[in-house]
Amino acid sequence: MAPSLASTAGLPSCAARRGGRCVARRASAVATPATARTHYELLGVGAGASQCEIKAAYRRLAREVHPDCGGRGDEGFIRLHAAYATLADPDERARYDRAAAVRSRIRAAPSGSGAGFRPRRWETDQCW
Repeated sequence: MAPSLASTAGLPSCAARRGGRCVARRASAVATPATARTHYELLGVGAGASQCEIKAAYRRLAREVHPDCGGRGDEGFIRLHAAYATLADPDERARYDRAAAVRSRIRAAPSGSGAGFRPRRWETDQCW
C-alpha cells in the first residue's frame, strides 16, 4: 500500500526518500573527521542540506565511526556528534552559519586593510 500525500505532508521534504525514510546521498569524497574543516564537510552534506539529509548522513557515519561498532577511537565520533547536534538545531545552525561567514570574511581580507584584529601590545595598550 503506497503512502498517501496526506500522510507525508508534515514530514521534511527530501529528494532522496525511500519507503517513507530519508536516505542520505553518499558524497563522492567524504572528509574524515581529522581533515574536515566544517561541520558540513564532516557530515558530507552541502550547506543547503535539509534536516532529513543531515540526520541520514549522521546515522550512516555514526555506524562507521562509533567506538562500539569498530571505530578506532572516541574523537571521531565526538566530532561527528557535535557537528550533528549543531546542524540539527535550526537556531544553532543559523548561528554556526553566521560565524562561518564572519570567519571567511576575516580570512579573505588583505592583511593591510585593517580588517580583523590587530596584535595587542602590553606596553602600548595600557591606560596609565
